[in-house]
Amino acid sequence: MFFIGIFGIENKEKEIKIINNLTCKGCNRLTMARVIKSYEFFHFFFIPIFKWNEKYYIQCESCRKVFSISKEKGKAIEKNENIEITYWDLKEINNSYSNGYYKDNINNVCNNCGKVVDSGYKYCPYCGHEVK
Repeated sequence: MFFIGIFGIENKEKEIKIINNLTCKGCNRLTMARVIKSYEFFHFFFIPIFKWNEKYYIQCESCRKVFSISKEKGKAIEKNENIEITYWDLKEINNSYSNGYYKDNINNVCNNCGKVVDSGYKYCPYCGHEVK
C-alpha cells in the first residue's frame, strides 16, 4: 500500500465465484475450485479510481494448488457468463502469495488453514502456525 496524503495505490484480491465439477490438473480429481481476481488500483479517499494488472486464478479446494487462467475467461466468469474451464485452460504456477496476493511465482501453502503464503514467511500470517 502506498499513501500520499488522501490517495494511494493498493493491491486487492477478491473471490469471484466457486466452480463445481472442475477437473484439477494437480490432483486429477473432479472437485470444487475458487476463482480469484487479483489487481492493483489507485484510490482517492479510499474510492477506487482505476485498476490495472488484473489477473485471474483458480485454487483447487482438494489439493490447494493455484492455476492461472486467461483474462478473457476470468472476465467471462466475473460477468456470470456460462463458460467452461477445462483441464487445458489451467496454467500451473508455483503455490504462494506475495504480500497476501497471488503472483506468478507462488510457492508455499499453510498446512493448517490452507492459505497460500510467501516463501519468506516462517509462520502463517493468517493463522500463526508454522509453514513447512
